[in-house]
Amino acid sequence: MSTTTTVQETITLNQPKGRMALDGKPTNYGDFRDALNRDGYAVVKGAIPLERAKKYADSFYGYLEGFDLGYKRDDPFTVKRAKLPVINEKGMILSYGVTHEKWVWDIRSEPGVVEAFEKVYDDSDLIVSFDVVNVQFPG
Repeated sequence: MSTTTTVQETITLNQPKGRMALDGKPTNYGDFRDALNRDGYAVVKGAIPLERAKKYADSFYGYLEGFDLGYKRDDPFTVKRAKLPVINEKGMILSYGVTHEKWVWDIRSEPGVVEAFEKVYDDSDLIVSFDVVNVQFPG
């Protein structure tokens, strides 16, 4: 005669209180914070309405074209170091005061962006800093 024993185990992932630890341990927020903790980055869908996101992209492309180095948003053959301001190997623009351009301040002031940081830090009293603009071109 044989017997079968079934063991049922319940694992509960606790949603931490307060600022996220970002320690890679499983979380159960049920939103972008789970990906942020797991992967080190997250896409916050809908944080910026599409029409405003397009306006910010237009401002960014205009910013790049404003250097008059030959970059043209509609010509992928102009995505070359000689035709762009200095962008490091990780896609960061660290100079030119780019972080104080109006469109950059507008992006960081978007309610959906602010709300995401409020969730990460569990605090609405935020101090804003922006040290770099990151860009990645296709290909």
